Amino acid sequence: MRKLMTVCALAAFVAAACSSLGASQPAGSPGASTGAGTSSSGGPPVSGGSITFADTAGGANFQKFFGSILPGASTELGIEIKYVPGAGAELQTRLEAQKGGDADVDLVLLKPDVLGNMLKAGLAFEPLTDHAAQIPNLAFIEPSDLKEAFGLQTNGQATPFFRDQFGILFDSAKIANPPKSWQEFFDRRAEWEGHIGMIRPDAKSGGGRLMLRDFLIGAGVDFSKSLADLQASAEWKDGLEKFRQFATAMYQPLASEPTVLFQQFKNGDVWISEYAIDFTLWSRDQGLLPETMKAAVFDSGMYGGAAFLAVPANLPADRKERAYRVLDWLLSEKTQVRMQTEMWEYMAINKFDAVPAATWETIPHWDDIKGKRIPLTNLEAFNWLKENGMTYAEGS
Repeated sequence: MRKLMTVCALAAFVAAACSSLGASQPAGSPGASTGAGTSSSGGPPVSGGSITFADTAGGANFQKFFGSILPGASTELGIEIKYVPGAGAELQTRLEAQKGGDADVDLVLLKPDVLGNMLKAGLAFEPLTDHAAQIPNLAFIEPSDLKEAFGLQTNGQATPFFRDQFGILFDSAKIANPPKSWQEFFDRRAEWEGHIGMIRPDAKSGGGRLMLRDFLIGAGVDFSKSLADLQASAEWKDGLEKFRQFATAMYQPLASEPTVLFQQFKNGDVWISEYAIDFTLWSRDQGLLPETMKAAVFDSGMYGGAAFLAVPANLPADRKERAYRVLDWLLSEKTQVRMQTEMWEYMAINKFDAVPAATWETIPHWDDIKGKRIPLTNLEAFNWLKENGMTYAEGS
């Protein structure tokens, strides 16, 4: 009963963080911000006008983060920023309905799949690279990141804001010498038998599916192949059977959601797992996991993603100018370093020399992981892991 009450408290904390920045707004209706968005300044509009910033990429952690930084942006820039978290599909529907007129959202934060869906639907965003004078911090973005997003051609219409990364999360008080590869993890599984955690592959959260996918990649599975070719390959069959053996050392029952995994760490039941570095360590800093949590990334690669900022093209010139100024502020060294150190999110700008050295004692340096990031591709195989992964993750 005590564990159940604590898990409920964890879930309540995350839910409160999600809703604390704009309870008057439905979470999935970013377009509704025109009338009564969540103002970053907490008061009437400032003299420099206003913009609406729709966030469809951030979770509870980023909603809290934006709530803490955007008032400062409003003060510095003289622009009221109406911050509205919501869902990508609903924002796309709203923007599609506004193609013939002015959009009522000035700046958007999107995951690559949402950005891709919008571009395929014919929604136009400003070519940011044509406005480098108004957005000088674009100079610190890798040029290739302004041309494409994980294979999606963007042609300067979006810029990264953050780079999220999965990794091996471990309690360094329990594991002083963590594994450096999936093979080593597999070989040493008996050392941590009953203390290896995982989110169920069939859970709403994709964390468990990504852990299974990354394990299979470490076992030599090539996810560039079609699902049919994968299933016919020896690597696929051998990898799944190997994972079944690995899963016999896992703590059972598997976590049904991230907050349950966090509580398993907090209780000392789980010592090591793979999950999102940023959300795990941010949650640690909220007191939801042991203070001794650290992260590592295997050489075989682990999931890496990003979120992109964009400005709708169908805006009046004055609103575009305000959006560019806010976007530039979000890409500033001050904002990005704060995000790196408070959110454990890898920065978009190449200013990692400005990050305090102590940061890299908890997470790998960007230079060490940038070539190990594997985006989510082959959705057919990924969905197969959702539907069938528990057959192997139960370890029987």
